[in-house]
Amino acid sequence: MMIRRATNQELHLIQSYGPIVQQEATLGYLSGNQQGINDDMTLFYQGEYHVLIENGVVCGWILIGETNLPYEQEVIGMILEIYVIPRWRKHGCGELLMRYALDFYKRKNFKRVQLNVFAGNQAKKLYDKLGFYEVSTLMEKNI
Repeated sequence: MMIRRATNQELHLIQSYGPIVQQEATLGYLSGNQQGINDDMTLFYQGEYHVLIENGVVCGWILIGETNLPYEQEVIGMILEIYVIPRWRKHGCGELLMRYALDFYKRKNFKRVQLNVFAGNQAKKLYDKLGFYEVSTLMEKNI
C-alpha cells in the first residue's frame, strides 16, 4: 500500500463520494446539499487530499490542512476528513492514513494536530487509540 497526494482524476472520485462521506461522518446530522463545503475547507485550511493506493486502486483518503489557533499564536495540523471505502475497511487502512498524517505534520515540525468527530462516529475509537483527546464539547438542544 502506498499513500501520496491525490491526482486530479482521484479528486473527481473523492468528490463523487461527497454525500456518502458526509452521511457517514456526521451520522446523518448534516443533510441536504453541502456541495462546495470541502472546497471551502480545502481553501481555508490550505488542505490537500492524500490517497491510499493498493495495486492502482484507491482504498481511502485523508484531507489534511492547517490552521492558526485563535487563542494561541500557533499553527497546528488539521485532519479535515478521512474515509475508507467500505470494501477496504477492517484492514487497517484508517490507521495507516492517520499515522501518515501524523508523520506528515511531525516532518513539518507541528506540535499539535486536531480533528472534529461527531458523537457516535465509530472512527472515534481509532482517534482514541492514536492518543487524541477531547478539548471541547459542542452541546445542542432542540427547542
